[in-house]
Amino acid sequence: MKKKHIIFWLICILWTLYHTSFFHLNDILKVADSFAYLQMSYFLEHFSQKGLWSWWFGFLYSLPIAFTNLLIWNDLLAAKIVNLVLLNISALLLWKISKKILSQNFAYFTVILFFLSPTFLHFNIHILSENIYIPLFLGLFLLTLNFTEKLDRIHIRVQIKYTVTIACLLGLMYLTRAEAFIYLGSIWVITLWLLVQKKLSFQRFFTLWGVFFLSFFLFISPYLFHLHTITGEWWLTNKWASNLRQAELRGQEKMDDAWFERAVAELTPDKHHLIAGFAGGMKYNPPQIEGTLWEFILKDRKAFIVRVITNQKKLFSRNLPEVFLGKAPQLYFSNDSRFSHIPFLIFSLLPLLILLYGTYKIFREQKLFLWLSLSFFLPAFMFFTLFFTLNRYFLIFLPLFLIIFCYGLQNIEYKKKYTLPLFIGNIIIIFLLSTLIYYNIESSDDEYYSLKKDAGEWLKNNTSWEIKLMERFPIVTYYSWSKTRFITPYTNNIDDIYEYGIYNGIDILVIDSMDFKTYRPELLEYLDKTPENFLLLKLFENNLWQKVILYSLKK
Repeated sequence: MKKKHIIFWLICILWTLYHTSFFHLNDILKVADSFAYLQMSYFLEHFSQKGLWSWWFGFLYSLPIAFTNLLIWNDLLAAKIVNLVLLNISALLLWKISKKILSQNFAYFTVILFFLSPTFLHFNIHILSENIYIPLFLGLFLLTLNFTEKLDRIHIRVQIKYTVTIACLLGLMYLTRAEAFIYLGSIWVITLWLLVQKKLSFQRFFTLWGVFFLSFFLFISPYLFHLHTITGEWWLTNKWASNLRQAELRGQEKMDDAWFERAVAELTPDKHHLIAGFAGGMKYNPPQIEGTLWEFILKDRKAFIVRVITNQKKLFSRNLPEVFLGKAPQLYFSNDSRFSHIPFLIFSLLPLLILLYGTYKIFREQKLFLWLSLSFFLPAFMFFTLFFTLNRYFLIFLPLFLIIFCYGLQNIEYKKKYTLPLFIGNIIIIFLLSTLIYYNIESSDDEYYSLKKDAGEWLKNNTSWEIKLMERFPIVTYYSWSKTRFITPYTNNIDDIYEYGIYNGIDILVIDSMDFKTYRPELLEYLDKTPENFLLLKLFENNLWQKVILYSLKK
């Protein structure tokens, strides 16, 4: 084995151990989306079609979790093992991309920053689809980069093979997260650019685009047909209704909790369904909202323009800096006197300045890399800012940011020997500060979530596993071993919740003080008294004044 390969794998082993040391932060399930992936993995493991039934979440991430769980019979641990494997695959792909424009040492440093990133760490220890979405994207980017580099030197048969493989990789991304269909536009832009650069003839352009388009839809066609049998509609995603509703109701400057709740959990007039069809059980509930994206835009054009501009400002002033550096720069704005001064602000912003310098240098010297990066970034930028922006929507671009950052480092003229170590130490310290902030936040939540775990395990030991629970975040549901999740509707009337529960055959309402104080404040009185038409089943309390109450519904 070559020395450079040995060094790379030693880096992977060392930083895999680093990530493993944070696993205890997720000993208890804490993230709502994680339930969906573990839910689907359970049904896939038992060869049930229900593993494909969630029209909201793609099933691909749940597949390796299901296979791994067959060996260890602990789905949470199985998912963590899968995440580590996928993390190292991402590192390998990132290394291969980095070597194309960076020196060997800076390619190694890019991989180290990838492992050290507090943003990646957060997703790697949680059960979230980014863990497989990132290596798929890096594979797609690397293959597209190789294809465009070799295009002039390879036969049409090889070009077609590349095209089919690229289409299948994009198809796998789509089966992970439906919004990956926006990168069809990226492939179109890339092939159009090759046509303009006269690397493709008109005939070859239409041939390869036709092969790509046909291959992509043939690859995903079984899943599209499956979605059609559930929803009755032929479309790539059924997130439109909820996304339009959220874009309309959520705060434009911050992700307002109350409006988010109304968007995803508001009841229909008959009190039997959720108006956006967001998160019922495994059974598909059609959204009760009609309207196209075009109608959404035209309904209030001024509000739409303000929303888009606000989202774009938020993307560049908050989302992307947090994706790149984590939350350490926020310490400048904190009340902590140790950080509220100009030197710390300069220290925090220095990596962003180097990133901008790297972008400038790549623009002048690595136009192919820059063009491919923009071809993937711009569709995401244009699409997501129509609705609302979250850090996770742009996480797949962080590996490219790291490459660009290291390209900037590599091209700075160092007149002093200590300058490069200073810049390297600067970003490492910021990453470690962000990791410390993240660690403190995650570890402080353990006692809250342990109470939910206790409630779920009590249900598992004292009731049937086929019970249906209604809960804001399905933590109690997960530990009860129930495989059906219903979100508690957004309402200030407990009778509406009862009506919804009876219609959907729900057995137990979970009221949790931590969730209800944030998301259901109008119903907090039922932490101290039993609502009419409900029976108190069990009360759990801790010394943090938190309560988890299980109410059964009178039939």
